[in-house]
Amino acid sequence: MDPAYTSRRCSQCHHRDRRNRPSRSEFACGSCGVSMHTDHNASRNIAHKGAAAWTAGRESRVPEPA
Repeated sequence: MDPAYTSRRCSQCHHRDRRNRPSRSEFACGSCGVSMHTDHNASRNIAHKGAAAWTAGRESRVPEPA
């Protein structure tokens, strides 16, 4: 999974802003107010991306028979 912006995006409301990281280790969402360690927030975002990719990969792309 591409980890780009996972430490700036809120794992709760998905708001992304560079100001969501007031310090190197602190994450504080400017939209919903959730606060946690930056690495914990990023890992939740990566897990969500992974689950979405796994689900998309399992969906059939074969057209239905007519």
